[in-house]
Amino acid sequence: MAAFLSGISIVCFAASYAVALACEASRLVFRSGVRGAAMVAFAAAGLIAHTLFLVWRAVDGGAAPLSSPYDWYLLAAWLLAAGALWLTVANPRTPVGLFLWPVVLGLVGAATLASREPFLRDSASLFWGRVHGGLHLIWSVSVVLGAIAGLMWLIQAGRLARKQAPLRGFRMPSLERLAHVTARTPIVAAWAAAAGFASGMVLNAVNRQRGLMETVPWTDPVVLRMAVVVAWLVIAAWLAARARHRPDGGRTTARLALVSLAVLAVSITWGVLGATRHGKPATQSAAATDGESP
Repeated sequence: MAAFLSGISIVCFAASYAVALACEASRLVFRSGVRGAAMVAFAAAGLIAHTLFLVWRAVDGGAAPLSSPYDWYLLAAWLLAAGALWLTVANPRTPVGLFLWPVVLGLVGAATLASREPFLRDSASLFWGRVHGGLHLIWSVSVVLGAIAGLMWLIQAGRLARKQAPLRGFRMPSLERLAHVTARTPIVAAWAAAAGFASGMVLNAVNRQRGLMETVPWTDPVVLRMAVVVAWLVIAAWLAARARHRPDGGRTTARLALVSLAVLAVSITWGVLGATRHGKPATQSAAATDGESP
């Protein structure tokens, strides 16, 4: 069993998710009686492999969820994959996988580029680190779900306005239901992002007090991008709340949700590729600074 678990890699579940996405997309081209079963089977196989991979990392290497940027992205992908599978089984005619699986694969791809260096394990830092990471997980998932609902709202509203027949094999949720999701998720995302930013400040203060990590300066790329993200999410939530009772409120909140997803994508790209002192021990940061000195 140990050999089997150690042999599971990201490629295993990423390939299964890609096949599930291909099955979902093929609905637009042709009909098939076995496609639904195949799609669920590949999605379930990918989720099982994904789960075993995370469990094995926790058991064999002590890499608990949220213990590193790498594990954070994989856990976010796991949550969305589980949601995609559940929604596919519960609503087989709703093409939710067509929107969710690309995001899942994107997060898995981001994980392959992210750092696997574990965060510090001091008790106080561990607590605030998990609070910080958990809140970031909440707002990120909220943004993704809101954007998917917003995109589906725009597609559905456009087809209804043009009086087009429903897509073959697809049954979109009602505009009211989609609008409800796009109106609620910005609020959750804004509160969670603001709380996550505040918990990051507390974590920074704890690490500085204990001498575990170098203080992350306000000009650090992580701080700057999160400040921008929090500011945007608060503004988006405010605009969405004001637009709720207007005739074009549904369209406005849907577009705001898509912009929030773009902001999240830029933030992830910036976080994966940008240089930062975030999460680095004081000795490591000092050594890096000395190494850069002429």
